Amino acid sequence: MVSQKIGSTVLFLPDNMEGFMAGEPDKENLENKEIRVLEEIVHNYSEDDYHSQITSRKSWTAMYQLAESRAGLIEWLDIPKQSKVLELGAGCGSITSALLKKGAAVTCQEENLYFSRLNARRHAQKELTIYAVPFDECEAQLADDFDLAVLIGVPFPADRAERLLRTIRAHLKPKGMLVLAAENKFGLKYWAGNKEPHTNRYFAGLENAGIQLYSKRALEDLLGRTGFTKQEFYYPYPDYRFALELYSDRHLPKKGDLNYNIANYEDDRLLLFDEQKVYDSIIEEGQFPFFSNSYLCLAADDGGEGIKQETEYVRYASDRSRELAVRTDLNGRRVCKRPMYPQGARHIAHIAEAYERLCRQYEQTDLKFNHCVLHTQEEGELYAEFEYLHAKALQTQVEQAAAAGNLKKVFDILHKIRQYIRNSSQTVPFTITKEFTHVFGNIAGISAIQNAACSEVSDIDLILPNILTTDDGTWHVIDYEWTFFFPIPQDFVIYRTLFFLNHENPDNDGLTMDRLLAAAGISQEEAAVYAQMEEGFQQYVTGGLIPYREMVNLLERRFFNITELKADYDRVVAQNNLLKGRGIFKIARAVKKKLTGN
Repeated sequence: MVSQKIGSTVLFLPDNMEGFMAGEPDKENLENKEIRVLEEIVHNYSEDDYHSQITSRKSWTAMYQLAESRAGLIEWLDIPKQSKVLELGAGCGSITSALLKKGAAVTCQEENLYFSRLNARRHAQKELTIYAVPFDECEAQLADDFDLAVLIGVPFPADRAERLLRTIRAHLKPKGMLVLAAENKFGLKYWAGNKEPHTNRYFAGLENAGIQLYSKRALEDLLGRTGFTKQEFYYPYPDYRFALELYSDRHLPKKGDLNYNIANYEDDRLLLFDEQKVYDSIIEEGQFPFFSNSYLCLAADDGGEGIKQETEYVRYASDRSRELAVRTDLNGRRVCKRPMYPQGARHIAHIAEAYERLCRQYEQTDLKFNHCVLHTQEEGELYAEFEYLHAKALQTQVEQAAAAGNLKKVFDILHKIRQYIRNSSQTVPFTITKEFTHVFGNIAGISAIQNAACSEVSDIDLILPNILTTDDGTWHVIDYEWTFFFPIPQDFVIYRTLFFLNHENPDNDGLTMDRLLAAAGISQEEAAVYAQMEEGFQQYVTGGLIPYREMVNLLERRFFNITELKADYDRVVAQNNLLKGRGIFKIARAVKKKLTGN
């Protein structure tokens, strides 16, 4: 191997590759559009701009290799500063970036030369070591005192899985930890019609065809045989590639939680059934861990420390501007909201102020807001802590009543919400302020709401999922992140509650938007204004960025609904049967005769 430096990063390359870092032409890869896109982004833009570049260029490879949200899988882990980390299959360094931000000393292995070079350039200001060779060729050069080994999406061929894990174990300290993320061969997405990623084939993992995939039990057995006898499993959703949530055996999903399943960024897919409904059935049966799309496993030998993380559930709100992106952690006793970027500290402080002002505004009612306390960590990071309430979700009660046809109960609950919103202690007239325009934009036809009653403090996210009810019947608002301190029509808050209720129950004729608006006394003209406000608010939250969840559409990925395809096929067969043995010209002559009489 030969070594080269770019900034503070040391890159080890195969022999006879001295000119590689200078970017000597390579015909095959210069013609590779995806490599060119990656190089253009890393060479010309900062990480702050990666998101907009990825969505504007509509590149799946760039999304997978460069998107910071990839790192959500491990960003929440408690990794002490100066920990020595070995990362295998590092790609272009999205996971590497998160590890470096935690202050870890990172050594990477990635045999793709171009990916390794981009990782080096991406982190040129960091002290980083990268081996751009197969693991077998650099293994002898590695130290044997790593605190952490990270393998994210590295395939385990059956004939060398045990040897690979034993080798990794030998390079860890006695109390070192393995962090491994892998596809679950029985993941529901593969039953439902997604292709298996390593082979790009339907049902390959289920049929044991191609690259070896593991079930949870098989992975537990494999790790146990190779010295990693102490294990803690997490369940990334929708999968480990872009985890929006991480569940654990201490906090599993509830019915209705798993509603983001069309995430086939890499290719087209079949649609064999409604995954959310099947997930709900699986959750009822207590079988979610078996069907989770992928696993994140923390493993060590019996002497390993830190395997049992305090955090039992994580949710990311990452498709936002950096000022508003937050991570929510749950550990059973408390809920914490943390900024994902330094720019978000102000937003966290705003949530604490919102708590104080909402409590004062609603002190004459029995509506309660979940207690909020601000904390500052040793590193200066600000976060907000809330009580974890063991209570019933109002959303669940409404959905159960709607499913049972008890619309009276649904509308009684909605009436109570309207009373809370419209009976705040201080009502002010509507005025268009600079703050209003900043959040909602310029609204056409705004005169329709010029006489709207407003509150001085408005929690516009007073929607059903954010309200819990305790056994004594008290309503508790658990999330008031989107609270503003300028005049906002009270009916806009009501409109949002109704809009999301209708969105979750599109097939219920009793909960059409027209009926919900009529019951609330909101005219169609007012609703049109509020719809624009909602659109403007979403633009405010994302900072004008296109959310990554829209990449399926940007990439023009298709999903083929088997039920609809079968119906189309049946229609074609019926038409063919109609024409069978008669001939198209006979049919045409018969039609002509019927029309003309000749």
